[in-house]
Amino acid sequence: MNFFKLSGILRGFERRQAWLWTGLLLAVGGFPVHAQTSASNQRAVRLNLVALDSAGNPVPDLRASDFAVFDQGSPQQILSLRLNQNDRPRPLVVLFDLMNSGESSRGAVWNAVKTSLTHLQSTGPLYLYLLVEDGSLYPVYALSSEPVAQGAANASWVKDIGPLMDAAMQKVSQVRPMDFRASSPISTQAHFKATYRALDDMRALMAALPGPKELLWVSYGIPSTIHLADRTWFDGVPFLREMGARFVQSETTVYSADPGINLQVGTLNRDSLDILTGATGGRAFSTLELNGAIAQIDADARTNYSIEYQPAAKNWDGKYHKLRVTVARRGVRLQTELGYYAVSGS
Repeated sequence: MNFFKLSGILRGFERRQAWLWTGLLLAVGGFPVHAQTSASNQRAVRLNLVALDSAGNPVPDLRASDFAVFDQGSPQQILSLRLNQNDRPRPLVVLFDLMNSGESSRGAVWNAVKTSLTHLQSTGPLYLYLLVEDGSLYPVYALSSEPVAQGAANASWVKDIGPLMDAAMQKVSQVRPMDFRASSPISTQAHFKATYRALDDMRALMAALPGPKELLWVSYGIPSTIHLADRTWFDGVPFLREMGARFVQSETTVYSADPGINLQVGTLNRDSLDILTGATGGRAFSTLELNGAIAQIDADARTNYSIEYQPAAKNWDGKYHKLRVTVARRGVRLQTELGYYAVSGS
């Protein structure tokens, strides 16, 4: 059944019923759940978070007593806190979104990406893909299907990024774009659907990489809500949250970088960027200076915390649960997932 034909049906049901349908439509190998079984054989929730000082530097000396966790507004008892420090850089995939960028700004964004990556200081595994206007993914520097090649990858190839990106742009410019007329709510829904599928394809490719990794989505974003012709609204927020949960299950943190308001290409859908990145514990950068963004992503990956808590059995109600984590130390800000799906039995 068509993904968006069901959207009208979903609006008439309660949120819980709607997500039953959504789970049936979107599940691949099981519905994503951000939980695990603790030593006491009861289900526990584990969160990954980054603690930063006012200068954006990681704070490595916090204790469990410094944190407070709230699940649907209810305070939780923290079972464990672990500091994760790793000098080995994580794999990073940069996804340059041509589908959701205007023709008038695409060249400027393209050059900004090329310039930033040319001067990249990172030595970790780096890959580059394009989200093409027909909804497909085009590899400029592709993930390897061989685990050995994945482990040996680094960013040395960026010295040739100019010719590689120019050749890629010439290739994808020959692809016939999908018809997304701004005046048509149906086409806007199709735009949302195509982007959603492309992101899930990217997630599936990255899932083959062992361990934690990051995705940097260079994009203007997609609308989180769509005003339909019958004067109702399509709510894309649950789908963005569900996508975030799928990335978390694949051990992928999503970041985004957008051109801000300097390039006038229409609506900047930053709310969708905030929702998706927040669902994975990442962040949305309002800049195309990718060197700084990638440096911050690298710092986040090198020093972070894992918090585990065990909610009551009634917590596992199949619904989306909002999370809030606070820290007692002044001047410290936290970056973590904003929620999860409390589905029992997975």
